Amino acid sequence: MKNLRKTLCLVLSLVMIMSSCLIFSSAEDTYTPDYDRDTPVILVHGMSQNNTYVLDENGERIKDENGVLATGWPLQIDVPALLKTALVPLLKAIFTRQDAGLGDALYQAAFNALPNIHKDNEGNYIKNIEVPCYEMPMSELPEDVKEEYYKFLPVKELGEIIGEDNLYYFGYDSIGDVHKETEKLHHYIHDVVMPQTGATQIKLCHISLGGTIAVNYLEKYPEDYSLIKKIVFVAPALDGSDIIGDILVGDISVLYNDEDLYQNLMVTLLGETPLAYIVNMLLRIVPSNVLKGALERLVEGVAEVAIKPTTILWALCPTDYYEEARAIWLEDEEFSKIAAEVDKFMEARANFKDNLFALRDQGTQLYDVVCYDVPLFPLCLDYKTTNADRVIHADSTSMGVTFADLGETLGEDYVAAGTYCDDPTHNHLSPDGVVDATTGLLPCNTWFFKGQPHELLPHNDVVLKLSIRLMTDNNMVDVYSNPEAYPQFNESRLNRETNLYKQAWADADKSYLTDEQIAAVESAIAEVEALEEETVIDAAKWEAAKTNLETELVIAGIIEDPNPSCFEELLTKALKGTNQCVNNVYDKIEN
Repeated sequence: MKNLRKTLCLVLSLVMIMSSCLIFSSAEDTYTPDYDRDTPVILVHGMSQNNTYVLDENGERIKDENGVLATGWPLQIDVPALLKTALVPLLKAIFTRQDAGLGDALYQAAFNALPNIHKDNEGNYIKNIEVPCYEMPMSELPEDVKEEYYKFLPVKELGEIIGEDNLYYFGYDSIGDVHKETEKLHHYIHDVVMPQTGATQIKLCHISLGGTIAVNYLEKYPEDYSLIKKIVFVAPALDGSDIIGDILVGDISVLYNDEDLYQNLMVTLLGETPLAYIVNMLLRIVPSNVLKGALERLVEGVAEVAIKPTTILWALCPTDYYEEARAIWLEDEEFSKIAAEVDKFMEARANFKDNLFALRDQGTQLYDVVCYDVPLFPLCLDYKTTNADRVIHADSTSMGVTFADLGETLGEDYVAAGTYCDDPTHNHLSPDGVVDATTGLLPCNTWFFKGQPHELLPHNDVVLKLSIRLMTDNNMVDVYSNPEAYPQFNESRLNRETNLYKQAWADADKSYLTDEQIAAVESAIAEVEALEEETVIDAAKWEAAKTNLETELVIAGIIEDPNPSCFEELLTKALKGTNQCVNNVYDKIEN
């Protein structure tokens, strides 16, 4: 039996490898890429993909007692300061069942806990902040910096295709001034990339928050249009994010809905874990009106310290929210400069369609990659219905594409609007009935990935492959160029865990394993790698293959079982039920 299983595993491995080659070669046999290796590519990253550092009076980067660098971004929360400010009022609120200064304490805690990003009323940092932007190609970056950037954006293949001498990583401040960063990009193109490469044109890849800089750039520098050969947008925040909009106008779901506050929020943040339900029950001790009032003040404090003086975060305020949000936050005369700067950006956004089409008319190729069918974080008031990628609503990233609400379809009788594509030979309706791409600005040049979370985009290898192909391949003109390999509507997969599993296997001591165990793991790896060759994703098949690899590695003792134990599952169920009972009791008390 052991030899039989070993033989079957080896045969399966061979079949998987052969089938993957057939599938891959089949797609490539019908399509031949034409790589442009001469035009430099500038990556305009998303939020959290460039660190900013706090400097001392000598211009040196500050480290704490543990040798950790002080950063403005990623945000560093001063937990001791937070606890010192909020702990006593929180305890008072629990025992007195009244606010007892908790709301004001949480408002102040937002300031005390985020000291590195404080700004004045004109948007200037109080502390001395360094924003790295290396004026050199990837080939000349220090190895540690290059490694960090490739970790943020795993696009080594892009560097291999065009050469790292032609690949640039434009570093900007994720919580800075959108106008200064736009001007910096203009300088970067004219005074760094083009002189260093001798190129007459460049390509831009704007990712997530980087989309705000694209909106502003097209408005401020129309004279540069002829220099831009391509722009590839990847999940761009072109009309902001409903998360920022709801924060600015105070439409936070947990302030309106007890179920979101006491059941859904912690589970979303922490997962279905005992800790999530324990925190829920601790929160429930505080009366609903007291806790909601305190959280409202906390949100106001965060908005005051982080968003109000930061124009690039204001650039994430959706158009539909702006008038109300501006009236709340920017009416004071002392913030008139920031208000004027944000108004200028909103004018650029209002002109975006005209600017984009003017850019296209002079020959620039435009592409967009969109994720959908994932709920927004449960802070937004309409997170249960708004189609999104968890961070940005899909209408924003897709330039106006029509999406059905989450869990719904557009209807069996729905007919494509044809707003920006009325070619009767084209079909821009998604197979799942959720998307009408014809209402977006680029219906023939927009690709969609269903069920893909925004923050996990760097771990979707097909999104990366497609984006790289769009940046380098002259023959990838539109969604009809290579639909066998890159259809307009695709599913999603994440290969972060499988890459870690494969590395764990490569590094493992296999001397104690049986031939049967080795064959089983290698068969599971072959199955995963065969699917990785396929760019048309079958999400269910991928999940099954990933689970199989995980299981075989656990059996072989290479990794620990990542799934909760039976005890943890029972404890979670018990705490979930207890949490519901606690909520029911408090609902009766408060009503």
